[in-house]
Amino acid sequence: MLPKQLRFLHPYLHFTGLLLMVAGLPFSVFLMSLSQFFIGGNWILEMNYKEKWNRFRSNKAAWMLCAIFLMLIPTLLWTKDLNEGLKIVRINLPFLIFPFVLGSTGPLKTSWYNLLLKLFVVAVFLASVTCAVVGLPKWLNGQLPDIRNISIFISHIRFSLMIVLAISLVIWAVAEKTIQLTTWEKWAGLLMAGWMLMFLLILQSLTGLIVIAIIGLVWMAKAVWERYSGTKVILFYLIPLVVGLFVFFAAFKAFNKYNEPDKIYLKALERTTPSGNSYTHDLSTLENGHYVNAYVSENELREAWVLRSKYPIDSADGKGQRTFSTLIRFLNSKGLRKDKDGVMSLTDKEIRHVEQGVANVKYTGLWGIRMRFYQLLWEFNFQKANGRSSAGFTVMMKLEFWKNAFGIIKHQPIAGAGIGDVPEAFREEYKRSSSWLSPQWWMTSHNQFMYITVGCGITGLILFLYFFIRPAFSGNVKSYTPFLIFFTIAFISMLTEDTLTTQAGVSFVAFFYCLFLFSRNSTMMRDL
Repeated sequence: MLPKQLRFLHPYLHFTGLLLMVAGLPFSVFLMSLSQFFIGGNWILEMNYKEKWNRFRSNKAAWMLCAIFLMLIPTLLWTKDLNEGLKIVRINLPFLIFPFVLGSTGPLKTSWYNLLLKLFVVAVFLASVTCAVVGLPKWLNGQLPDIRNISIFISHIRFSLMIVLAISLVIWAVAEKTIQLTTWEKWAGLLMAGWMLMFLLILQSLTGLIVIAIIGLVWMAKAVWERYSGTKVILFYLIPLVVGLFVFFAAFKAFNKYNEPDKIYLKALERTTPSGNSYTHDLSTLENGHYVNAYVSENELREAWVLRSKYPIDSADGKGQRTFSTLIRFLNSKGLRKDKDGVMSLTDKEIRHVEQGVANVKYTGLWGIRMRFYQLLWEFNFQKANGRSSAGFTVMMKLEFWKNAFGIIKHQPIAGAGIGDVPEAFREEYKRSSSWLSPQWWMTSHNQFMYITVGCGITGLILFLYFFIRPAFSGNVKSYTPFLIFFTIAFISMLTEDTLTTQAGVSFVAFFYCLFLFSRNSTMMRDL
């Protein structure tokens, strides 16, 4: 407890802890944890426990959010792997700390609340710039296996969710004029939002792009409906339709070109290389208009690779794939023959890309969304022609994760396997179902709702959904645009990721849920 003459500092210390959180979210797991200890420690030292308890006791939303943490504890009773169970419980501590502390402390000053939102936008912007400055040169020089690895502070998936929220906050503040901004702040915010949107495209985050597209469309539809009528409404609604059709036809054209064999295959295929060695031809798999296993001279590939790389051609590349296969695909994507001349024509940077596991020249460069499109084409075609393979095929892998999750739920439907036994339950199910995934890809569900069901049973899922969704209908937050955007981001992310199994994911969701719900003054920034 601080001396009486210093007790006025407690609100400032509380606010300092919140500042640490918004600054640390895109940068540092350590700062996220430190801010929670800081906020919790200040809450204890401030005392006034009776007043705080009465405030918390009457706050049903805070109780329900705390229950998300508390519901995990009973499952430890039937968890065999207590270390894993305690780890998940520890990771979810933000769902105890933030609802309890913020729900019993009371709202912030308007200026402090606005400053937190502004600082979060700036922090996400600075993190994206740092990632671009540090990570992009490494990617462009072939030093990273995946462009998503340019997210150097936290997972690119969690980071993309923060980027979407930051962009949305800028647009909301400028469009709705709910926060007083100077002209300079407006332009700076819009420039930061523009950069972050471009970075999101570079980052190749489908989750982030889908979320921001949904939010943008709904937001635009709502704004047009409220402000216009008649022909103008129809015209505005036609814009996304026209854009969508353009994107569809462009993708359809690229798809046809991707699957149309090059004219060279209309002629008789040559049997020997310029050096006189034999080619082998297999016309079963097509990529970028060229048959992957046509014009292959294995002996020449091996001889030439030794001259270009210090890594054995049969070793695993940066993504765990066989380098020999990656080299063949990379040469094929450039329209080169898989022989000595083809290998020797590659640049040093392209050799590094192959070593890192980049299997197609179209996977290089800056525009991640284009890379992701061609990766999906390859995944679709390879699965169709050759069956399933786990080497980086995210869509097919997730379907396999979900299928095995349902298998576990079928055997343990009521109480689940225990929150600590989720990974082991998946390993056993992969064995039982003779999954086509190799053991290195035996992951959990990549769906938060399935993860909860596997660990806590259908009972746990029902409780989780109630505790997570019901507070969203509390007070005037259900009509507060930033909260609705945040809730959409969090909910959609849980459909494709185990959002609440990492420190960054839990901290992001728990903090902003409680900030919007409890720290916003009910008399300020009404957005009804």
